[in-house]
Amino acid sequence: MSLFSKLFGGRREAAQRAEPMDLVAFAERYAQAIRAAWPEATVAISHGAGAADAKIDWRLPDGFQATHFLGNSYQRYLDAPDEPEAVFADQIASARELQLGIGRGSDAARSAILPVLKTRGWHEIALQQTRSMGIRNAMPFIVEPLAGDLVLTYVEDSPDSMSYLSPAEAERRGLDAQALRAQALENLTRFLPELDVQGGGGRYAARLDRNYDASMVLLFEHWRDRLEIRGEPVFAIAARDELMVCGSEDADSLASLQDVAGEIVQSSAYNLSPRLYVHRDGRLHEFAGAQALSDSG
Repeated sequence: MSLFSKLFGGRREAAQRAEPMDLVAFAERYAQAIRAAWPEATVAISHGAGAADAKIDWRLPDGFQATHFLGNSYQRYLDAPDEPEAVFADQIASARELQLGIGRGSDAARSAILPVLKTRGWHEIALQQTRSMGIRNAMPFIVEPLAGDLVLTYVEDSPDSMSYLSPAEAERRGLDAQALRAQALENLTRFLPELDVQGGGGRYAARLDRNYDASMVLLFEHWRDRLEIRGEPVFAIAARDELMVCGSEDADSLASLQDVAGEIVQSSAYNLSPRLYVHRDGRLHEFAGAQALSDSG
């Protein structure tokens, strides 16, 4: 829906429409569309605290698995509630394209793989949800330790949907752990021209698209020359869309960074870690000075 339509159009049409589906009904309709497209599919719906957490997981006997978070699709439906089937059809088409791409090991499928930061707590909850859906033998996502309470996983990001990459899918594409990470980081470098590093005086925030902001810490060597800090770079990675950095020798900035990280974790729908991390020897480590800051407070 265009901006002009939102501002000026649709009032009379809206009065004639039936009430739009709520998220629960929308998810069930979408699950029905998946079952119609793949009668042999095992489909499960999960609802979390909000629309951003609602998702549909499905898998096929041949090992293909997909996870679709419903937030974007549901918003698209609300923008045009008379056309729900068009939303479902686009999602089914994207899933078919992904399935075919996996089968032929296409470059297009590989180019959609991106790294995402999560926490160990998220991993534990996700495993519990997976077991509750009866999925015990097939792991739906890949998780690698990163630093502290942070872990790394991988998604397949298409224009219409985002799904976690499973170990079975990675193996089907001939990607071992090292090749997978290299591919994901190579794909992430496409976003470097869009990265906006804001701030000054030793305090900075890296802004991207609200989806992969935190992931850009994995490419820090590519943009560290945009910073002027004292000491080693110390990061707060408090949410998916929040990445802040200061220097390890700047006590005031470190204290502020710690406070802000705690506040973001408490308030953000996409929260990650309240801890601080230092970039050293080409990778992230939990920042040992963070405990001293907490004790002094």
